[in-house]
Amino acid sequence: MSARALALAGALAGLACTIDTSGTLCADPNAEIVLTARVDDTGTNVRVELAFAAVGSSISRGFCVDDTVEVNGQVAAAVRKPSGNTVFALNLAEPATTYTIAVTREEERHEVQVTADAPPLAINAPANGASISRASPLSVAWSPFLGEPAAVVVIVQDEIGGGSCLDPLYRAEVADVGAHSVPAGALSVASGLLEDKASCAAFVEVYREEVLPLVSRAGEPFHADSRLIAATERTIDFTSTP
Repeated sequence: MSARALALAGALAGLACTIDTSGTLCADPNAEIVLTARVDDTGTNVRVELAFAAVGSSISRGFCVDDTVEVNGQVAAAVRKPSGNTVFALNLAEPATTYTIAVTREEERHEVQVTADAPPLAINAPANGASISRASPLSVAWSPFLGEPAAVVVIVQDEIGGGSCLDPLYRAEVADVGAHSVPAGALSVASGLLEDKASCAAFVEVYREEVLPLVSRAGEPFHADSRLIAATERTIDFTSTP
């Protein structure tokens, strides 16, 4: 190829990246990008979302058009959210012990890794489908438990046809000791419903979260604030009665 042709090819390549730069992280070095990875394990699905944002910004963006993002060898798809944020997402069949995140930018591979050893989670009480009076305490139990100072969040709520039967949401952050009692009378029905007559199809959710640092394995590391949030959540249905 002639010198002129080479120069033209280089100019076109530069133009392609310039055109793609607006609204992206195409020109930002890794050291100025915070990667926030999140893994949500619901027991039926494992959702992985990766958000890349410039330091000091709350807006996550994508990279150059030909750059790729992978998790454990699977390509993550760029998803534009209604908020305007762009994340890279994929679903896994089951949670992994180790997550390897690879970002290929301008044909250079940058790799970070994290070990997430979150234990499985199961709700043992209330029994699925049980009917429990709002006038009585609601006993919630889960296993395994990590003990203090670890914590979980216990949520009780419902959604019926787009409207609420129980209102407001019950939410408590409690010690991860395997049991929590929702006090009698803590659950109430929504405005306009008769407390002494309304039975509400509801659910209990137990939510555990772990924040882990990312370790650089290849290429240029991302900003030191980069992290992975491993969230495990389980739900069980019951009927809240007067």
